[in-house]
Amino acid sequence: MEGQENQIKKSTSRADLSSLPTKQYLDQTIVPILMSGLSYLAKERPAEPITALAEYLLKNKALYEPGGAEKSEPIPAEAK
Repeated sequence: MEGQENQIKKSTSRADLSSLPTKQYLDQTIVPILMSGLSYLAKERPAEPITALAEYLLKNKALYEPGGAEKSEPIPAEAK
């Protein structure tokens, strides 16, 4: 199933994204990285969770962008 999601993401261009219903747009663009970031927060419980989530999203965005890096292990926010 994960392979199908990757295929859908790769075949969906930016123009196509604007025509999607809101839930489908969010499911394809934001939900995967956000769930990964929330999982990171639940495990690590940083003192400043919003800052840690922001750093996590910025450090790992290439893993979730179309044409970005191949799926690999996300980088923790503290790793610098």
